[in-house]
Amino acid sequence: MRSLRRRLNGSAAAEEVLPRETVFEILRNERRRHVLRYLKAHDGDSVAFEDLVEYVAARENDLAVEEITATQRKRTYAGLTQTHLPMLEERGVINYDLETGRVELTARARRVEFYLEPVPESRIPWSYYFLGLSLVCVAALAMEALAFPPFDSIPVAVLLGLIVLAFLISSAVYVRQTDRNRLGADLDEE
Repeated sequence: MRSLRRRLNGSAAAEEVLPRETVFEILRNERRRHVLRYLKAHDGDSVAFEDLVEYVAARENDLAVEEITATQRKRTYAGLTQTHLPMLEERGVINYDLETGRVELTARARRVEFYLEPVPESRIPWSYYFLGLSLVCVAALAMEALAFPPFDSIPVAVLLGLIVLAFLISSAVYVRQTDRNRLGADLDEE
């Protein structure tokens, strides 16, 4: 198997810690993020390099795979072979076999996935949301304990049930959002 780099003995590359700076360097480029999403969506199986090229070209040009032109495909092919795949392989995130034309994720790629939970500018991070929800619940319990209206007329069991329900719904939404942000989630829907 002829690879872009020499293989490390055993699983040494998978065991090495991937520095945060390296992860951010990998994720800084949209084309590399497309590569990682596509590979992740194939559950660790190797994929044909040509299929990867077509997927990335289609994503970059906001087209269906059938609609990409030869020029778009060629531009993506050159960028992947000259820059992005060698960089990802040097960092131990993928294996690219030149002889078979197959590309696959390594175990180290899981370390990259952690950093892909984007927080849009219009939203607050989940940690702040849960902190705020906790504070609101504590305030409601305190007002019930001090018999402030209208909390004095609500039984404690009902109030606790509402609090548990609020956390249950919030947690379910959090899990759904987190699943959408994982590598390859956009391909699961296709």
